[in-house]
Amino acid sequence: MNKRQFLSTAAASLLALGGVSAALPAHADTLGKCFGVAQAGHNDCAGLSGLHSCKGQSTMSYNPGDFAVKPEGTCAKLGGLDMMQAKAVLADPAKTKAFEAAMAKRMS
Repeated sequence: MNKRQFLSTAAASLLALGGVSAALPAHADTLGKCFGVAQAGHNDCAGLSGLHSCKGQSTMSYNPGDFAVKPEGTCAKLGGLDMMQAKAVLADPAKTKAFEAAMAKRMS
């Protein structure tokens, strides 16, 4: 490949990446954290409960402290919680167990 081909390929690549990066924020705005819907091992990042610190490390399904990233509007349809609701449920162990049982029944 000569120098001219290399430069034109590099320029085309940069232009293409610019178009992709400009499109990403629009998609990212339509996603949100949905607490209580993640199955064991399928959580996204650390949870509110402090039981783990990384993606995919949850050991329980439907823990209200763990979240999965879902498109906006999907969380309520799945029976999930926003962060404030999740904190309220986690504050009471009886509510936490009831929520987990209700989600397990709903998702089965």
